[in-house]
Amino acid sequence: MTRTNPSALHEWLAASLCLAGWVLAAPAQAQLPPSVSDDAKVPLRSTPIQRSVSVEASQTGTIVLSRTAHKVKADMWIAYRMARDPWIDKACAADPSLVAAICAHPGPAKLLAKHHHVAAISEADPFFCRRLTRWKGATWALIKNRFAEKVITRDPQGIYWAIDRNPKVARVLAKNLMFNQMVVENPDLGKFVSRHM
Repeated sequence: MTRTNPSALHEWLAASLCLAGWVLAAPAQAQLPPSVSDDAKVPLRSTPIQRSVSVEASQTGTIVLSRTAHKVKADMWIAYRMARDPWIDKACAADPSLVAAICAHPGPAKLLAKHHHVAAISEADPFFCRRLTRWKGATWALIKNRFAEKVITRDPQGIYWAIDRNPKVARVLAKNLMFNQMVVENPDLGKFVSRHM
């Protein structure tokens, strides 16, 4: 029978438990080597780590986001990916030009019209309804969206154009769950819809 060194066994057990995610307290008799316990050799960082690239105050974020909007407007597949993002309302709040860039394409505009945060997106861009109703598919998706109340009341001109283009839009809009609230906030919308029914 072989005897094992208790300190070696303890070190092996500590190493295996650390690999498994457990933390084991060091024994009272264990001491750190003199090179580690010497505070003079290990300088402590008193200031937080700075970013290696300095950005001037006038150029914070806007340049990067405007480059993003340019890329989204140029590439339809990037616009699709951004329109599918569940947090697109936060990105649009940071850079409203993203809304115009995504709505430059009919498919991504339809995805934005179906989004459940369309009210927050319309807060970022005051002409959001006009940008959506430019496309037929996005118009139908918007009027069927139950969260479209804020979008339509914020910019009713877009829905007026869509109703002029296709009177069936008025009939479907009247079936929207929030249509009564839309008319309360904008009585002209009710008059306009009733003329086209």
